[in-house]
Amino acid sequence: KIGLNSRPNGFGLLLGKSIYSIPKSPISRGHSADYYGESFNSSCKSYLDDDQFIGFRFQDDDYVTMMSEDWALGVFNWPNCLGFKNKPVDHYMRPFQLRVEAKNRFYKSVGMSPIVYGESCRETFYYQVEYLKDFLKAYPDRPKFSLTWMSYLAHDDQNALSHADDYFYHFFNSTQTDLDNSFLFVMGDHGNRFGKVRQTNVGEIEDNNPFLFMSVPKNLRRNDTLIDNLRENSKELITHYDIYATMVEIANPSNPRIPDPLIKGSSLFHSLPQPRTCDRLRIPFEYCICRSSKTRLPKTNEIAIPSAKLMVEQMNDDLNKYPETAMLCSPLILDEKARIYVDQFDERGDVKIFKVTYSILPSNGKFWGMLSQDVNDKNGTLKILSDKFPRLNAYGPQAHCASQALFASYCFCKDLLNNNM
Repeated sequence: KIGLNSRPNGFGLLLGKSIYSIPKSPISRGHSADYYGESFNSSCKSYLDDDQFIGFRFQDDDYVTMMSEDWALGVFNWPNCLGFKNKPVDHYMRPFQLRVEAKNRFYKSVGMSPIVYGESCRETFYYQVEYLKDFLKAYPDRPKFSLTWMSYLAHDDQNALSHADDYFYHFFNSTQTDLDNSFLFVMGDHGNRFGKVRQTNVGEIEDNNPFLFMSVPKNLRRNDTLIDNLRENSKELITHYDIYATMVEIANPSNPRIPDPLIKGSSLFHSLPQPRTCDRLRIPFEYCICRSSKTRLPKTNEIAIPSAKLMVEQMNDDLNKYPETAMLCSPLILDEKARIYVDQFDERGDVKIFKVTYSILPSNGKFWGMLSQDVNDKNGTLKILSDKFPRLNAYGPQAHCASQALFASYCFCKDLLNNNM
């Protein structure tokens, strides 16, 4: 993955762009974001209708296009972004979610979720897959592009996925003939970001290295060069930018609306350029799976308290930047009674790199971040490397007052303080 959550990863996958810069540091040569101004807001507060969405390229190549997500906000509209002004595909499922969730001001009735999901005993993925089935059967003489993005199925619990095994087994069995002439990608944009498993070393790798399965059309499976390249590339470090570049190659319109899209990755159909380091591929260090070894420092170390306090100070600054969190969220303080874990990576020249995991009050939230320290600095100054500090445990109703804010995971709503005492 190339970012914390679905928005930066989704932009890399579907638009081939980065919404965040990677600052120049001892571990990165620095990479600018692809949107001007404050990167998140500039990608969030402008419509995407003139951007290089991969669905547009397939439309330009005479494909019929379809997209579905399982909630109204989704990758382009979360947390409160404009997304597309006009529907970006020929068949767009978002009106269904808007109606069910009563997100549109024109709908006067309450949300229909209890009826559509609860009383019918059908989960969100059921409606998406039925929509996809209908699409696969339609337009028998036209090429088709579809994107089905499911979040609820396993977002909060990786064990939840297994209960849908039989359903998807039957889906793929019943659509095998339809998919024989298709490129099929089954993937995650990131792994599970919180919970007990995420707090293990394996969980960290799973978060940063989500699942990717790719199937090619049946008539191409005899192309030895293509298959050899795919097999070799399956052993390489790749990113969402590479998947975007691969899809750009699949669609080959004669008159595309964007003739020369920005391509930051490399198509998986060919030998990949080397070396494939995280920084060359624009993967922030905190999400890199090729890190050097690290050592956990003893409980009593000089880094723990000052580094954690520095990050909590940054968290409070982030909350105070935006009106939706400045007024409603409680100030945060470091929980000095909780264990602070400090992992030190192998030194890079004159620089020490630390990963610090700490807890805050009043939420009991558990966070982590990366810092650096110049060994030649007599003052031992610590510098924060992380743009945002990932949370390792769920926050749910703690941020009910600012659930759609950029830094919602930091927030503990002030109206909960009395209940927490």
